[in-house]
Amino acid sequence: MQVLKLSVSNFRNIEQADVEPHPHLNFILGPNGAGKTSLLETLVLLSKGRSFRSGNHKDLIGPINKILQLHCLLENKGKTHRLGIERGASSWRGRLDGEDMKQRSGMAHLLPHVLFEPNSHLLVDGGPDYRRRYLDWSVFHVKPAFLSTWYRFHRCLKQRNALLKRQHNSENNTILDALDKQLAESAESISAFRRQAFNQLRPIIMETLPVIAPDIPELNLEYNKGWRGEGYLEYLQLNRQRDIDAGQTLGGPHRANIDLLLFRDRIKDRFSRGQQKALASALLIAQTTHLKKSGIVPIILLDDPASEFDSATLSRLLRDIYNTNNQMWITSVEPKLPAWIDELSLSQTDYTVFHVEHGKFQKMV
Repeated sequence: MQVLKLSVSNFRNIEQADVEPHPHLNFILGPNGAGKTSLLETLVLLSKGRSFRSGNHKDLIGPINKILQLHCLLENKGKTHRLGIERGASSWRGRLDGEDMKQRSGMAHLLPHVLFEPNSHLLVDGGPDYRRRYLDWSVFHVKPAFLSTWYRFHRCLKQRNALLKRQHNSENNTILDALDKQLAESAESISAFRRQAFNQLRPIIMETLPVIAPDIPELNLEYNKGWRGEGYLEYLQLNRQRDIDAGQTLGGPHRANIDLLLFRDRIKDRFSRGQQKALASALLIAQTTHLKKSGIVPIILLDDPASEFDSATLSRLLRDIYNTNNQMWITSVEPKLPAWIDELSLSQTDYTVFHVEHGKFQKMV
């Protein structure tokens, strides 16, 4: 998969930009605040329909109009597609090959990506929701039935939680019996999808980590499905009174996690920030490899990696990513290309360099 052309209009400080990227390696160079991260942000927005940066979506809209527009021409599995979105303060519209899109999931399937950015360390020292989203991003792409099952589970979970907050009586108990059966069916499917993906990701992570950080101690990764016991229906029935007392469903796929452990301690309590960043990068590289093995070729976005790693770790990281042959977009505040590029013995036809300043992009190579 690769982006062939990208057009940006009225997005943050980018009034207008038209970029034709290299099929493999792209460097976006420029000072802080120039618009480098915003360019990567447009690709994530075209894929997920939302930004990876904090703030209100109204902040995405630039000063020259009341709407922003993003368009890209992309190639996916041998077919060319035109993808675009238009967003206002309270409106959203997506179009694919000239037709309106009803669901944003179609964009994500066409524009899969793996993002390395300064907050990627939250995969390690953040809450379980970061690791659930990480795992679900892989499952979403390799298991077509996952999304509808996920929606069905959360719709039923919302109904169950609302019922748990009401005064308990025999009628509510009967409804809970019916809801529990529906909830258990989708929960078991979600857990099976996630466990299969985790079992495929884990050995890749363990192989990748020593390459990036040779001195990192051996660790243990375990999938936590979010409840104790075997069947989820039995768990719900045994813990119903506890859920009634709490007014919510306390266990289930919505509480799943990837437990990162060093011996019996949580890694975030034992690893330095540098080690946490290295582990987060290993998780993301493993995801790239896992998707490719499943026939999905994501673009790789790296936002100013030089600010996150020392030169030795960065060199190992980027060499490992470069060998995946995905289309890569790398930002840097340095005025020149990074030193590691010399180790790859590239010619000038192997990459493209864009310089950006005040939201204006210029192709240099």
